[in-house]
Amino acid sequence: MTVPDISLLPGVPRLEHPGPPASQRVDAYPATLHHIDTELPAGQALLPALHDAVFARGFTSAFGELRGGTFEAFDYYIPSICHAGTSVATFSEPRRGQGPATFVRGGVTIGKRDGEIFAHCHAQFVGADGVMRAGHLIPDSVLLGAGVLADLYATDDVAMTVTSDPEINFPVFQPQPAQNHTTTHEGGLRSVVARIHPNVDIVAAVEDLAEAHGFDNAVVRGKIGSFIGATLTQGTQVITAPGPATEVMYLDGSITRDSDGRARAELSCAAVAIDGNVYTGSLVRGHNPVAMTFELALSEPVRTPQ
Repeated sequence: MTVPDISLLPGVPRLEHPGPPASQRVDAYPATLHHIDTELPAGQALLPALHDAVFARGFTSAFGELRGGTFEAFDYYIPSICHAGTSVATFSEPRRGQGPATFVRGGVTIGKRDGEIFAHCHAQFVGADGVMRAGHLIPDSVLLGAGVLADLYATDDVAMTVTSDPEINFPVFQPQPAQNHTTTHEGGLRSVVARIHPNVDIVAAVEDLAEAHGFDNAVVRGKIGSFIGATLTQGTQVITAPGPATEVMYLDGSITRDSDGRARAELSCAAVAIDGNVYTGSLVRGHNPVAMTFELALSEPVRTPQ
């Protein structure tokens, strides 16, 4: 099989953020994830629908993706350079989605902000004009149409809470052990929930987590964050997206053990850059460091009945 030549790639980019870097670059917590596969109700706003799917069932956070169906109304951002100097990257001005839009897919993390439900959700969609676009959804602007499926992995072990990160001078989801949960859920998948800090390569982070938590096989469940640009491959072609930040619509992949017994991740993604274009492909090892944050969750594969 012919593989792309990555020997001529430029050096790995690094961002200098305005605040002091945290000494710990990966915050990780063991958890049990429970699969929720449900269709969100048409005509409802996104956040109440996600509340019913997750918090009403007694969970404290969830990870996964939405796919299919339509959005009747929504606003979104794409990444942008922060010219004020208060952070390295920021959001564009809000963009009005052209609804009804056909929703393709996008990663989502569900937690709380200021005590209320909040969702970090990215989306690939085809607007009413027939053009494929992608971006960071403004969650309280989304009105669901018919057929949107939520493929979620929820836990009552870890709470995702939006807090301000002094390093990046930006609010992000941070995992914390859940407090005072009273609902008991049987079964579930052995998992780890993590927040990856800036300048950590995402492939290395996935593999290190699998090693540290003893996974022989694992699947990516938490799927969204940002990279410093993106360096991907499509067949023999290397694709690069401009930085300083690309928003990852979803991260797909699994981890297995190679012939030497080391954890090996094969990952792919779709990302939107500051130019508004969508870039897809397989991640080049060592060339996709996190820009602002990445909300990652890994679990063992779903067990199949014998």
